[in-house]
Amino acid sequence: MNQKYPPYTNDNTTPPTVSLRDYDDAEWADTTCVDYRPDLQGYVIVDLEQTDYVVAHIDKTDNNVLDVIFKSAKETHAKQQQQ
Repeated sequence: MNQKYPPYTNDNTTPPTVSLRDYDDAEWADTTCVDYRPDLQGYVIVDLEQTDYVVAHIDKTDNNVLDVIFKSAKETHAKQQQQ
């Protein structure tokens, strides 16, 4: 467990769930990034240096916003690869 991130729940086995708004305001946001994990069936926040460390789950109510962001990023990346 990393002390700079919010504590895990359920006897330290489950990452907490945070909203995008809370994530944007978090003091630890600059050391993390959002990722989609099919095995966890949703978006998570991971440590930039240790990407297998899930800091938190993103609240599923924010999935639509993240779906749009990730779709746009993938389309931009595909266009850049064609150039």
